[in-house]
Amino acid sequence: MKTLFQLFVITVFFTLFNRCDKNEPNPGLDDFCTVAPAGWDCEIIQENFNLNDIPKNTEQPMAIIKYINRDKKFTSFGSTEVNPSLILNFHPIAKKEELIRFIRSQQIFSWCIPIYYGETKAYFITTSPCFINGGSFSSDANLALADLQTALKSLILVANYDFIGQ
Repeated sequence: MKTLFQLFVITVFFTLFNRCDKNEPNPGLDDFCTVAPAGWDCEIIQENFNLNDIPKNTEQPMAIIKYINRDKKFTSFGSTEVNPSLILNFHPIAKKEELIRFIRSQQIFSWCIPIYYGETKAYFITTSPCFINGGSFSSDANLALADLQTALKSLILVANYDFIGQ
């Protein structure tokens, strides 16, 4: 009877441990392109970064993923038509606490500041208001990006770190 009880406890513990483990997303970089809906071009950059793809004052990421949809357009700033786009910066999850502190310190500034996008077991992901549809947040711009945002959210966890506007 005692052995049966011990086996039961071990089985329950193992099941709970595995269930918790599966709640944390663990996609690879390629998955961030694979999940992109039809029409979205995806580029993974892991070296020779363009500094204009990194939020101001932020250290270099381990990877940058750029998305653009050349099939859609929305009107931005005046009458300029642009394609929806998004740039994400991937940092090692080990830098999470450092990046959270840094993002909080930058919130008093404007425009191309780093903002939290989400995380996985391996990555802490940032972006910038400048990197979301080139800084256009009209309802048309947001709608043009909605399918990509939904797809990406299926890969990541978005925690609440009490950032301004979160």
